[in-house]
Amino acid sequence: MAKWWKAATRLALIVVTVGAASATYVVERGDTLSGIAVRFGTSVDRLAALNELADPDLILIGQVLETGVGRDGAPVATSGATHVVRVGESLAEIAKDHGVTVDTLVRANGIVNGRVFAGYRLRLTLPEVEFVVDHVRRTHHVARGETLSSVAADHAVSTKRLLALNHIDDPDQLAVGANLVVERGWACPVPAGSFSNSWGYVKSDGRTHEGIDIHASRGSAIVAPVAGHLHQETGEIGGLQVTLYGDDGYRYFGSHMESFGASGDVAAGEVIGTVGSSGNAAGTSPHLHFEVHTGDGPSANPYPVLLDACG
Repeated sequence: MAKWWKAATRLALIVVTVGAASATYVVERGDTLSGIAVRFGTSVDRLAALNELADPDLILIGQVLETGVGRDGAPVATSGATHVVRVGESLAEIAKDHGVTVDTLVRANGIVNGRVFAGYRLRLTLPEVEFVVDHVRRTHHVARGETLSSVAADHAVSTKRLLALNHIDDPDQLAVGANLVVERGWACPVPAGSFSNSWGYVKSDGRTHEGIDIHASRGSAIVAPVAGHLHQETGEIGGLQVTLYGDDGYRYFGSHMESFGASGDVAAGEVIGTVGSSGNAAGTSPHLHFEVHTGDGPSANPYPVLLDACG
């Protein structure tokens, strides 16, 4: 029996190694994670992250481990691999350790200004479908004699909104011939809300925060970011929650709402509910937990798009 198991183990090692993008290793009796790390020229931390090991001291005989190392000995990021950021780590260091580019980390995780935070789980590979939206719907070509206030009046928007849409600090700097954005094709889900980049934060129970919490006063309006078909439901965890199948091909999810609004076919900017703290958010400050999914795929970080759409 022991000989059969050992032979089968070696066969499994050969099969998975040949077929994988990076070398894999089947744990044998007496192996330790530190010993395997030395064998493949990697680190215990990286092996633990690649294989989502809660306890690096606990590995099982016959367990198949991703090593993250190619046949040439160079680091290889495997699909689905993640890295939890440690205090003091930079994007460049993380990229180098995992054999990926900084640009891949930025695009895969919606990183803004090159900043990463300790305690956040980063994806190391790009998803099959990236979250990219066409923000601009209407623009205005500034003619001689026009002012920001006159353009705002012509398009029924506030001067404050024009300043935010165009990232203008001084309204007197309006230049003749400039193209002003007067309406965007992707609406801010909570126009009166505020938020920070909480996507990817590892919770105390080990789960990853898959969305952005947009905080606002209880009862503040929630609007559809894009046109699409909206479904309402109530759950123990999410409370009052909605799923919007956007016409842009993305799936949007919002939870912890106070009340429902429009459903079925909705337009971008149409009120679909109000901000609350229903479900397991009871007792916390009112907010909308907002997620974006690429079709049936994993969540994407909407933070860069929210920054642009919400001003």
